[in-house]
Amino acid sequence: MKTTLEIPDELYRAVKAKAALEGKPVTQLVVESLRLVMAGKTGPLRKVEFPIIKSKPGGKTITLDQLKRAQEAMDEEEVSRFVQPVRR
Repeated sequence: MKTTLEIPDELYRAVKAKAALEGKPVTQLVVESLRLVMAGKTGPLRKVEFPIIKSKPGGKTITLDQLKRAQEAMDEEEVSRFVQPVRR
């Protein structure tokens, strides 16, 4: 059956891009998505238990603060590779 739908421009662009990446027509992606919704298969696919990565017994625990500091250090290192001092 053919029908006409009004879809926000930004959503349609995202759908069209995803369909292209998957090598599908937009219609096929929309139909598959509607089937998932109608089957109630939207939302989280599985529940996540924490910690996600478990260490070996006696292993060291990394805190969120340590992780943030490591990320900041990596970000600073990456920036320093692209930013050259200006000589005058």
